[in-house]
Formats: sequence, structure tokens, C-alpha cells
Amino acid sequence: MGRLLRITVAVAILIALGSSVSPAFGLMIAMRSPAQRAASAEVVVVGKVTAIEKESVEAQPFPNAPNRVSYRVAVVKIETNLAGAANTTHVKIGFIPPAPPAPNAPPGGRIRPPIRRAPVAPELKEGQEMLFFLTKHPGGNFYVMPAMSPPIEVKGEQGKKDLEAVERITATIADPMKGLKSEKANVRAETAAILIMKYRTYPEFAAGVDQLPIDAEESRLIVQALADGEWSQKVRPLPNAGGVPSLLQAFYQLGLTDKDGWKQPMAPPPQPGQPPADFAAILKKAYTEWLAGPGKDYRVKKLVARKK
Repeated sequence: MGRLLRITVAVAILIALGSSVSPAFGLMIAMRSPAQRAASAEVVVVGKVTAIEKESVEAQPFPNAPNRVSYRVAVVKIETNLAGAANTTHVKIGFIPPAPPAPNAPPGGRIRPPIRRAPVAPELKEGQEMLFFLTKHPGGNFYVMPAMSPPIEVKGEQGKKDLEAVERITATIADPMKGLKSEKANVRAETAAILIMKYRTYPEFAAGVDQLPIDAEESRLIVQALADGEWSQKVRPLPNAGGVPSLLQAFYQLGLTDKDGWKQPMAPPPQPGQPPADFAAILKKAYTEWLAGPGKDYRVKKLVARKK
């Protein structure tokens, strides 16, 4: 029974944080949304692949990896810098080309179900024009596309919508005070959700993290914006959010514990013939009371890759 309870709680948390659960393959984390990709990337650009370098580069796929792998390197001309590439015209992106098909593979059909493998970054080709979310390779002189943050085709209706959402995300991160001090509660709320997503995302290639408090004034505005917003799972702060967390999800991402003076409320048992209690409303009420008491000096903490 204890194991079943732990699994149930884990599933509930993943759902609250916006992850997908696949009954066929157990717990499967979904691809990052456009907003999550933009918030977690070091560099966000729209660019065109102008060349693929002839020579491959041997590098470790992650720090302290036992082996090196062969990267092809694409040269991308930056058409629009959204984050991290000011005064830069080109960027190099390394990718691992897919393995060639097995020579003795049976023709047509499969003799057994395919194995579900972890996602890999796509192969880049000359002429592609895409929205890239990049992280500096820890050992190579190039950037990489994290597997959970693949690039987005900017052409087409959906690509234009995703680009518009990403532009808003990167603009918010570049000037957080503008949104946090807006007269509109929904703008303050979305800004807070975006910044929490940015600060609480685990850094790429990090073997461990430290949690460092952010600026006190910015933190105060963020936690207050949460209290002023709508916590319903069915309501997003603004339309076309591109995957911005709901305020309920943003609250969970803070990771409050009893060390912060936080006490998790309990939902009352359902009454016969009555609908279940609105737990989001209960949680928001407890959060608002905490913010006025033990949480008045709370500081949002940023996850930072631990130095070796």
C-alpha cells in the first residue's frame, strides 16, 4: 500500500507540473513547451543553417562521460537574437548524427515492438531555418540543442504562434520589472510564473545545484503576484501562453517546505451528494496567509549549477 501511495503522489505531482504520464511506458516526461525551452536556454535565436563543417568533433556528451562521441557541427547565421547572442552574427551548433540502419535488418515490418528510447536532438541540414534553444557544450567550442528542447520550424501557422510566445517569454525575462510592476494583475501573474520557471529549472549538464536567493525586491514582487493571481488549473494568465505554467504549477515549483514556515493544507473529505472541495482555492488561501506571516521575508531561490 505504501508503494502504491508513493506512485500515486508522484503521478499527481507530475500532472500538477505539466508533465505527461504514459500508462504503456510508465512515467514519461513530456517535451518541454516552447516557454520552457526559452526559459531554460542560454541562447535563443532564429537562424538559418548555412553550412555543415566537414570535420567532425570528438567530445564527451556530458561532463565526466566515460567515452567521447562524434559531433557534426552546423554553422547557423543568426537572423533574430531573442536571448544570449547580442552582437553575434553566427553560432556553431553540434549534433550527433543518427546511426546508420543495421545492414541485416529484416525488410518490411517489425518482428517485435519498438523500444522506447530517450529523445535525441535532430540532425541539422543546410538550408534549414528554425527557432533554436541552445546550451553551451561543457567541453566543446560549440552549442548543443538539449534533447528535450528541440528547435521549432518558424514557417507555418503553429511555428508563428510558437515564435510569438517565445518572443514574449524572452522579453519578460530580459526586463522582469516591467511585468512585475504592471497595473494588470494577469500580466504580473504571468511574469511571476515565467520567472519562477526560469529560476527553478534544473541547469543543463549540472551534476548538482546550489539554491541561491534572488534579488529581494524582485522576489517580493514575484511571490505577491502569485497571491494576486488566479490559481485555477483551467485559467492561464494570458492567452497563447506557449506553455507558461499556471499559478498553481508555479507555486509547486517554488518547493516550499517546513523550513520556510510552510504547512501544507489538507483537503476536507468529500461530503455525500456534494462536489469535491476546490483544493486550488484552499491552497491559495493557505499561501496568502503564509505570505503575510512566516513567508514575509521569503526569498525565491535560483537553481545554479554547482561548481566542481
